[in-house]
Amino acid sequence: MNDHSINIMLVEDNPGDARLISELLKDCRGGCYQLAHVDRLSKGVDHLRKVSMDVVLLDLNLPDCSGLDGLTAVKGIAGQVPIIILTGLDDEAVAVAAVQTGAQDYLVKGQVDGNVLWRSIRYAIQRKQLEQKLAFMATHDSLTGLPNRFLLQDRLAVAITQAARKNNRLAVMMLDLDRFKDVNDTFGHSTGDELLKAAGEKLAGIVRGYDTVARLGGDEFILLLTEIDDIAGAAEIAGRIVILFQQPFSVGQHTLKVTTSIGVAVYPDHGNDIELLLKYADVAMYLAKGNGRCGYAVFGEGG
Repeated sequence: MNDHSINIMLVEDNPGDARLISELLKDCRGGCYQLAHVDRLSKGVDHLRKVSMDVVLLDLNLPDCSGLDGLTAVKGIAGQVPIIILTGLDDEAVAVAAVQTGAQDYLVKGQVDGNVLWRSIRYAIQRKQLEQKLAFMATHDSLTGLPNRFLLQDRLAVAITQAARKNNRLAVMMLDLDRFKDVNDTFGHSTGDELLKAAGEKLAGIVRGYDTVARLGGDEFILLLTEIDDIAGAAEIAGRIVILFQQPFSVGQHTLKVTTSIGVAVYPDHGNDIELLLKYADVAMYLAKGNGRCGYAVFGEGG
C-alpha cells in the first residue's frame, strides 16, 4: 500500500470533532494523505459517486441519517471502499453489528490518538484489498483471469431471468482448442498455458462488454452472449470466431496454428435452464469435432 496516495473522506457533522480528527491525522508521523470532509451523508454519497476514495471515516449520528443505515448507504455506493466507523457511541453490540454489516473497524471518539487512527486506516485498506483479492480468486480462473464456472453460472442465471422478462434470446457457446494436447506435448505446458491466455484474450476482444467469456478448465471456454436475435445470429458469431482462430497465435518464440471447435445452444429454443444449455452446447461442440474440427455446430442441427 502506498501511503502517499491515501484519499480519506470524513463524514462528520460536528465541526469540533472534525477539527480534532484532522489534528489527529496531522500529528501522525509518516501519514501522507488527502482529507475530504463532508457534514452530511448525502454529501458523502455524492462525493463517492464523483471521486475515488481509499477509505471512509463515518460517524453514525448525522443530521440526515443515524445508526447503521449510513454504513449500508455508503456500502451500496462504494462497496469496494473500506469504511471505519468513528463515533461517540461506545456500545459493544453496535460495534459488533457494524463489523458484521461491513465496517472494517469501529473506533470511539476520545479513545484513539493519531497513531491508532492511522494504523486503523492502513489496516482497513489492507484488509479490504485482501478481501477483494480472495473474492476475485474465488470467482476467476487463476491462469487467464477470466470468470470461472462459479461466476459463469451466476451470470447465466441472471441472464436467463432477464431474457425471460424481456422475451429475448441468449446464446451459450462452448469451445475448445483443436489438438491442444499436441501443443503441450511438443512445446511444453508453459507454452500451452501462454496459448490459453492468448486464446482467452482473443475471445474477450470479440464479445461485447456485457457478454461473458469464461474458462471451465483445460482448453475449454464458454461464451455467454446476451440479446441474440435468433439462432442464425448466434451461428454467424460462431462462424466469425472459427475464422478468427484460423489466424496463427504468436506465443513466445513460437507461431502456433490452433483452430477451434464450437458448440452453440440458444435460450429458450434449446433449453431454459443453466444445466441444459451447458449440456447441449457441449453436445454440439463434440458434433463439430466429429464433423472434422475447425468449425461450429448448433444443437439439434446436423449430426
